[in-house]
Amino acid sequence: MTYSTNPPAPKKIPATTYVIGLLAVAVVVVALILTNKASKLNDRIAKTQAELVLAHDQTATLQTQLDESKAGATKLQAQQDEAKAGAAKLQAQVNEAKAGCAALQTQADGAKTESAQLQSQLDEAKAGTAKLQAQIDEAKAKCDALQTQADGAKTESAKLQAELKDAKSKAAELQAKLDKAPSEIANQQPKPKK
Repeated sequence: MTYSTNPPAPKKIPATTYVIGLLAVAVVVVALILTNKASKLNDRIAKTQAELVLAHDQTATLQTQLDESKAGATKLQAQQDEAKAGAAKLQAQVNEAKAGCAALQTQADGAKTESAQLQSQLDEAKAGTAKLQAQIDEAKAKCDALQTQADGAKTESAKLQAELKDAKSKAAELQAKLDKAPSEIANQQPKPKK
């Protein structure tokens, strides 16, 4: 047997096999890409779902807060209405106080006028009092002078009383002497001889 030195001729691979092989590689690559994308998409979906659940929770919380805010707003509105009513009442009281203040101002003005009149009368009374005081001082001075004169007159009267007493005493002595004198004269006259 003889062997040929020529290598055997390679078998020809049909072109369709290449195309199929290329398509298979392309499919595998696309499948890998799609699997990778699907995995990423699944991760995103899971993340989005988690975010959606969180958003639902937050929405529920926000809804609760909104309800509470509405209730608070209603309460605040009621308080505001009460405050407005109170403010209106206070305004009425302020107006009333202003009217009272105006009336008091009128009374104060009247009192000032009356006070000025009373001050004028007081000044007149003080002037009259000063005049009367001057008259009283003058009268006291006259009284003191008259008292001095009266004291002098009393002293003089006492002297005159003493002199009068002395004179009466002397007069009584003289009268006694006069009364004794006739009997003494009679005793001193010679007695007629018998």
